[in-house]
Amino acid sequence: MLQLYRNGENGEIIRGKGLSAFIHNGDYYAETIGVFEDGMIDCWELVNFEEFKTKVAEGWVVTEVPQGARISCHHLYYGNSTLEFYIEIDEFVKEVEDTIAQLQGKQTVADTCVQAFAKFLTFPTKENKSSLREAYNAIPKHLRIYVLGDMDCKDSAIITCIKDTEVSQEILKSVHRRYEYIWQRSN
Repeated sequence: MLQLYRNGENGEIIRGKGLSAFIHNGDYYAETIGVFEDGMIDCWELVNFEEFKTKVAEGWVVTEVPQGARISCHHLYYGNSTLEFYIEIDEFVKEVEDTIAQLQGKQTVADTCVQAFAKFLTFPTKENKSSLREAYNAIPKHLRIYVLGDMDCKDSAIITCIKDTEVSQEILKSVHRRYEYIWQRSN
């Protein structure tokens, strides 16, 4: 994520992060959407989160471009869309909301999931499994591969734990050892 800054009304510096999306203004423009700690979002206009959701509903901010539509990345390229994979717009909105929480120092959905994971490893009950599944599913789909900070395993430990089947004590102990740093951080 790109680190961004903007000046507030009184000249204060407001931290933010940039997320990639398209602005649909005739053509589709590849843009960095600025998400700031004060809850404001820059999508060619500075708006609050509710106004941002309206921009999404109106099709101004999109994550998917129709096949053959014109795409522009200012002064870098123009061309017709041949893209085949897109982030779902609802998942992008969840990411924007969670980025605001992160910038404001609040608990993110990933933080909640890590806590639920640690709790399940300590007390592997059906209730804790259900809480872990719910917490994991609250994370935007395109970000569900790196919750545990282990890109090689792509959150396979969480996925194993939330399956409908019973998790053996051997697997629980192995996962607990591998991710002990998370367990210690959560206690």
